[in-house]
Amino acid sequence: MRIFKNILFVLATGYIFVYFSEHLFWARIRPDDSLGSWVGAWIAYSLLAYLFLGTLSFFTIRNIWGLFLASAAFGWLAEGVIVQTTYESLPLSISFTGLAWHALITVWIGWYALQKSFLSPASFLTLKLSAVIGACYGLWAIAWWLEPDGGISSVTDFATFSLATTGLVILAYWLANWSVSEPFRPNRWVTILISVLFGMYFLFVAVPAEPVAIVVLPILLGLVYFGLRRNRLNDIGASMLNEFTERIPPRKFFSLMALPATGILVYWVALSLNLQWQTNWILYLITTPLGFILFGVSLYKSWRNKTIP
Repeated sequence: MRIFKNILFVLATGYIFVYFSEHLFWARIRPDDSLGSWVGAWIAYSLLAYLFLGTLSFFTIRNIWGLFLASAAFGWLAEGVIVQTTYESLPLSISFTGLAWHALITVWIGWYALQKSFLSPASFLTLKLSAVIGACYGLWAIAWWLEPDGGISSVTDFATFSLATTGLVILAYWLANWSVSEPFRPNRWVTILISVLFGMYFLFVAVPAEPVAIVVLPILLGLVYFGLRRNRLNDIGASMLNEFTERIPPRKFFSLMALPATGILVYWVALSLNLQWQTNWILYLITTPLGFILFGVSLYKSWRNKTIP
């Protein structure tokens, strides 16, 4: 039963990552999307989720700075191994999207902040946070209208996509909470197997596609490793995974529907006014330098801070 629950926990976390990293990013069904490609993305993100959760457990990460370092590794594995966008426009591509989206938005906001809000006694915290995310999502979505590979989705299509994917992520949050009654502990051999798979993919796919990857990715992951190793020595106590073993009332998860509701409203207003805003550039200008700054601060904090429980 515990093995089944661990698998379910990883798969649910994987879908949370898919939702924030892919569905909110693309904000529509693309012409080449299919059920097979979505399932493939879910499997890939679930493998990344296993390594991410294993990192939190192994390094007993319990603060947001250690979390950002682990999130950076997740982002760079996604963008530097599975796809090779980390090397497309160096050095800016080191941050966007590995740090600026995956670490900051997917993990810090989508995985951590929202789950913390579920546990908060404040009644409307999740609702407020979801509404803010939804407003940003709606503004981000209109940027695709001006992109060559984008296009203008109707309000109905946008609403259908947003409501369906959010319904699934609500189920994922609930399953993640239901399946974890004690902190996640990765299996050593499963971790080795997944790491070997990523290593082989890196050597035989990523490096031939972008030869500079053989230098860039080991340096980036090396910085993460030494930061997390130091963080484990300084930050004494249990992993933050312990926080999420508390049972959450199912009704709290439905506050997440404020995300698509707000996003659809913003999208409808923008379409009605025929807004032609390059909102993606606003996000780039804010989050790209912020990703670098947060990574630098995280490394600094891992070396300087000592937390006593």
